[in-house]
Amino acid sequence: MMQATGDTTRWAQGLFAHCELGDKRRTRRLVKLAGSLAAHTGRSVLRACAGDEAASEGAYRLIRNDSVTPDAIAEGGFRASVECARECETVLAVEDTTTLSYKHAVAEQLGNTSSVAQAKRRGMMVHSVLLLDAKSERTLGLAEQQRWCRDVASHGKKHRRTQRAYADKESAKWEQASRRLEQRMGEELMSRVISVCDREADVYEYLRYKSAQRYVVRASWDRRVHGESARLFEELDRAPVRGEYEVNVTQRGGRAGRKARRARLEVRTARVSLRAPKRDESLGPVRVNVLYAREVGTPAAGGQAIEWMLLTSEALETLEQALQVVRYYALRWRIEEFHKAWKTGARVEHQRMQSAANLERTAVILAFVAVRLLQLRETLLEDEGAGKRPCTQVLSEVEWKVLWVSRSRRRPPNQAPSLKWAYEAIAKLGGWIDTKRTGRASWETVWDGWFRLQDRVDGYLAAQSITSS
Repeated sequence: MMQATGDTTRWAQGLFAHCELGDKRRTRRLVKLAGSLAAHTGRSVLRACAGDEAASEGAYRLIRNDSVTPDAIAEGGFRASVECARECETVLAVEDTTTLSYKHAVAEQLGNTSSVAQAKRRGMMVHSVLLLDAKSERTLGLAEQQRWCRDVASHGKKHRRTQRAYADKESAKWEQASRRLEQRMGEELMSRVISVCDREADVYEYLRYKSAQRYVVRASWDRRVHGESARLFEELDRAPVRGEYEVNVTQRGGRAGRKARRARLEVRTARVSLRAPKRDESLGPVRVNVLYAREVGTPAAGGQAIEWMLLTSEALETLEQALQVVRYYALRWRIEEFHKAWKTGARVEHQRMQSAANLERTAVILAFVAVRLLQLRETLLEDEGAGKRPCTQVLSEVEWKVLWVSRSRRRPPNQAPSLKWAYEAIAKLGGWIDTKRTGRASWETVWDGWFRLQDRVDGYLAAQSITSS
C-alpha cells in the first residue's frame, strides 16, 4: 500500500539519490518521479504526477532520455539493498525469472514471451535477485536484475539447445546473476549470501560455478552419481532417514484443487559426487549435499504427495541443519510475491510508452516500488505493533478518513485507526472475506480495494474543489 508523500520522498531519496545519470538534474528528477510513483501506486506516470504539468514534463523527459540507461537507474537501488545486507549475519538471495507482456503498439519492438510464435502479446524476460534477512525473514531489497527480449526471428531455438554454447543459452543467467551480485557485495559479504533457486537453476555449469559459493537449488534432473551406477534419486531413496517433521499444507485451487492438511515428511540426506553430463564430460564431477524430503503415507483423494530434492552447499549433518535448509528454500516464494507486487500492485504491465527503451526505464523504477509494497505488507501483517500504530504511517489523512466512511458509513474519529485496521479495511473494500482464517488477503484483492479507495479519494477531492470554487 501507499505511504504518505513525505515518506515516499525519503524512500526515493535513499534509493536513487546516488545514481550516476550524467547530470545531477536527472538524478533529482528520478528521485521526484520515483517518489510520485510510490505515493500513487498503480497509477500511470501522468496520474502519479497529480496534475503538476512541470512534474509530468520532467518525468517524461527523463523517461525519454536515451542517455539514461535502465541499468544506471537500477544500480542505485541495488547498492542501497547491499548496504542493508551488511547488517545481516546470513542473507538469502532468492531469484527467479518472469515475463512482462504487453499488447499495445510498443509490443512490436519487444520479444516473444510464449511458445506461440505469432502471439499478440509480446514483452521482455526479467531475471531478478531479491535479498532477505535469513534470521528475521524480512525483505531487504532488489540487488540484481537482468532484462532482455527474445529475438522473434529465432523463435524455437530451444530445440537446438544442445548445439549452442553454455554462455549463449538463457540458462547462463543464473551464473551471470551471481557474478554481478558478487561484484557489488565483495568477497566478504558474499560469503554470507545463500542463493536460493527453483528447478530451472539445476544447470550443471551453474552448480559447478556455485561450488565455491553458498546455494540451495531444487533438483530437476535425475543426474548420474560419480563412481556409482545409480542415479541421484535412487541414491537418496536408499539413504538413511535423518528424522521427520510436520508442515501445514495450504488449500490451493478452490474446491476442486488441493485441500488444506497437515502432512508428515521424512528427511534423508547424503553427500554425493555428480557426474558431468555426457555433452561435456570434461567439466568433471561436482560434490554436493543433497536433502530429500518426502511425505509419509498417502494424502487424501486428489492430493499430491509433497516431495523435495534439494542440492546445497550447506551442512546436513543433523536434522536441525536439514530443516534450516528446507526453511531457506520455502522462503524462495518471496520472489513470486515480488512478481505479483510488480504486476498487480505497481501495475507495470499497464504502463503505456512510445518505445521499448522508455518502457524498460519505467519498469525498473516500478520494480523498486514493488519491493516497497512487499516491505509494507510485511510490516502490516507481521509487525506485532501493527494493531497499535496509527495508519497515518501508510495513509494520508484524507485517505484513511475516506476509507473509514466507505467501510462504516459513519463520521471518522478524531484519532487515526491502526495499521492492521487499514489493511483489513482496504482488503474488504476489494471484496475480501477471511474464509480461511489466515488474516491475509491476496494481492489481487488488496489492490482491487486500493484502486477503489483511490477512485473515491479522487471523487472526494473533486467535490471539495467544486464546493470551494
